[in-house]
Amino acid sequence: MSADPGIVVIGASLAGATAAQALRLDHGYDGPITLVGDEPHLPYQRPALSKGYLLGTTAPGDLDVLKPQFYADQDITLALGAPATALDLDVRRVRLADGTELPFTQVLIATGARPRRLQVPGADLDGVRYLRNRDDSEHLATALRAAGDVVVIGAGWLGSELAAASRTFGNRTTVIDPLPTPLYHVLGDRIGGLVARRHHDHGVNLLLGDGVEAILGTRSVEAIQTITGRTIPADLVIVGVGAIPNTELAQAAGLRVDGGILTDEHLRTSHPAAVAAGDVARHQHARYLNPVRIEHWDNAVLHGLAAATTLLGRPTTIDHVPYFFSTQYGSTLEYLGLPTIWDRIITRGEHAGPGFTAFWLDRGIPVAALTIDNRGAAEHLRALIATAHPADPRQLADPDTPLPDLLPDAQCRQPDVTMMKRVLSAAPAVRR
Repeated sequence: MSADPGIVVIGASLAGATAAQALRLDHGYDGPITLVGDEPHLPYQRPALSKGYLLGTTAPGDLDVLKPQFYADQDITLALGAPATALDLDVRRVRLADGTELPFTQVLIATGARPRRLQVPGADLDGVRYLRNRDDSEHLATALRAAGDVVVIGAGWLGSELAAASRTFGNRTTVIDPLPTPLYHVLGDRIGGLVARRHHDHGVNLLLGDGVEAILGTRSVEAIQTITGRTIPADLVIVGVGAIPNTELAQAAGLRVDGGILTDEHLRTSHPAAVAAGDVARHQHARYLNPVRIEHWDNAVLHGLAAATTLLGRPTTIDHVPYFFSTQYGSTLEYLGLPTIWDRIITRGEHAGPGFTAFWLDRGIPVAALTIDNRGAAEHLRALIATAHPADPRQLADPDTPLPDLLPDAQCRQPDVTMMKRVLSAAPAVRR
């Protein structure tokens, strides 16, 4: 091994572990690599925490990003259960909570995000839960098994999955959200309305256009009082109202921070010694005008791969079409793109049934798509959005038109999706 201090990865996360793997296996980096994490667990994948792991159908070992033996085999040092508390980029040293100080040549900051806390009276009562990490998922599973009346606050992706999980456990379930439909900010009212119908069909009570005034109880949760004056019984409240990036360490180190650690299209921060990746990074994306911070699973993987090349002085431009998947009531929903505006939505297939696909268009150009139980469609939809080319609305709406035929020319029908396939190929293991 070389004599340089090496690379320290702050954040034993999916992005961090993927970067470490890519440094060793893809690029042959032989310097020291240290992976720092505030949890005692090996790096794990988070999507299953609100899906199979919560429901007990995904085994603990299936969460691992890499096999435990990989780190020893590849001479990657693990510093787990001791979060980084100070970062000096000029001296190039990071201090951990246990007093350890680690020198580095380059540092990758992948500190992730934490749940946004509910700020209402009663929010600190027993029975108010959040879901972010592995321990949260295990504790929530126990609580769901014992619950009767469950209230989910927030109807985004996480809230929708938690409502579905609650119903799987047989609980009476209510979802509260101030917006008019679930996932309104992503899907709009028309397609969001289809998601609402799925919740209704599975027995969920949706209180939309309403909010939480207070959580009622003495020592533990007993009910929710809404802004419109309704009182909803509850012995378990699950809050899913967004996440806050963990930027405190970076900000104290003098890095530029604005809704995340600001980076360029190669994940380089405002200091030459530091790269940022994953949920904490707000990066300049080649496809979008303003910097974006994306909390998707595939974004963490792609960031890890790109961070490795940037750390080695061979930067890769971040220009992928974002991809996200969700499982609800036995169905898999896959969403691609990150539309800021659209002027038309076109659908194909039976509403909310297997194979159903919705396309969001801006001036005739597909900018996003949602598909349900349509295995293998994501690659083609991603390629279609990546072309940024107008599509024929009649073909978009026609379920008999194969998705590859929607692409503007034959060359695009077999796109070069090496990195994308690497990401999507791992997804089924997380969807259980």
